[in-house]
Amino acid sequence: MEEIAVGNTVVGDSVVVTNKPNKVFIGIVVVIVAFTIFVIVAIAIGSAEPKEKIEVSGCYITTSYSEYLGYSASVRGSAKNITNKNYSYVQLEFTVYDASHANLGTALANINNLAAGDTWNFEATLLSFPSSKPVSFILAKITTF
Repeated sequence: MEEIAVGNTVVGDSVVVTNKPNKVFIGIVVVIVAFTIFVIVAIAIGSAEPKEKIEVSGCYITTSYSEYLGYSASVRGSAKNITNKNYSYVQLEFTVYDASHANLGTALANINNLAAGDTWNFEATLLSFPSSKPVSFILAKITTF
């Protein structure tokens, strides 16, 4: 009688070699690879620092009207450097809208030398004088260096 390797099939007097990989083994390898990729991505995301480290809060809009110029507006609030890094320049850009959500332009505020942990009470001035009243805004961009 001849020896038959495990995983082979005997058909009559012949041995049929199937060489099928063990499905459980492949499943385990796939799970290990997927878990390794997950861990690497989680570490990369967890250790990645946010692009901007300025915390903006307490924002509100003020407006005034001039018969000759139209509306003027400012966005006011506070911005805190929540890093251990001193920034030589910080700029906040707000997009300002009227009641129909039409974009009225950009309000800007900037400061030189915002030290680590410092809070800045800013006033971002709208760079245009629209004919419709500014009523809302979004923080569009923070620039630091």
